[in-house]
Amino acid sequence: MTKRLTQLFLFTLTVFSSQAQLLYKIEGKGLQKPSYIYGTIHIMPKKDFVISDSIKSALKSCSELAMEVDLNMDLKTQIEMVKLSMLPEGKTIADITSKENSDRIRNFCLDSINWKESKYNKISRFQPFFISSLITQELIGKSKSYEIEFKKLAKKNKMSMSGLETIQFQMNLLSEVSNEEQIKMLLLGLTKDNSEFNKLLDTYLKKDINQLDTLMNNADLSPEFYSNFIVKRNQNWIPIISELIQKKSIFIAVGAAHLPGREGVLNLLQEAGYTITPIE
Repeated sequence: MTKRLTQLFLFTLTVFSSQAQLLYKIEGKGLQKPSYIYGTIHIMPKKDFVISDSIKSALKSCSELAMEVDLNMDLKTQIEMVKLSMLPEGKTIADITSKENSDRIRNFCLDSINWKESKYNKISRFQPFFISSLITQELIGKSKSYEIEFKKLAKKNKMSMSGLETIQFQMNLLSEVSNEEQIKMLLLGLTKDNSEFNKLLDTYLKKDINQLDTLMNNADLSPEFYSNFIVKRNQNWIPIISELIQKKSIFIAVGAAHLPGREGVLNLLQEAGYTITPIE
């Protein structure tokens, strides 16, 4: 559930236009202790994965880890999420798109990433968004997730954990994306060299959130998708973040796509009166 790909946005932050940063300190507005916000990529090759000493130090200085969702889910919730990730009424990819599209998806899975027919038949019952994620994971090979690793560190540091939204909210948001839009995103990722993801990864590794912003906005995605998945969620998070950091020091980890731009979390926090300082 936590290893999912999000692609989006555009705009250059005036304050951070020359910065290549992913970790920021949040101060001001009467805060007793600073909090931090870090932009993640939800999945990346294990060979490229690193959590720097600066990030570990910032995390350890906080008393709570807040991510997009709280990953401490009970079994009932996990089962519910699996059900929500599947197409309704036993449908498969072949039922929601053209034969040309479904054949292209099937052939890629069987020929390019060597899935068995039985495996593809099971996975074809999932919503296209989740199939995209599974294919990307397959192409990456051995991978790591910041969210999962941060959860481990939080447990080690005896930190509490929270989510800026519920997993049910995320799943309901996904259900509002049309099959056509999801299929379009899935087809974009059908390259054996994983070129679309590698462009994203290369920009992320350079810590250039402004270029990431531009790159994502050049993707062939609908304005509604960007609005729902980035803008509205960013706006929803600001009062939640504000309430959390007024009570105690929080290490916030969200997808890097949420940080830059006029409607990005960094700018919205500044507009709310906080001082945002790039760290790394």
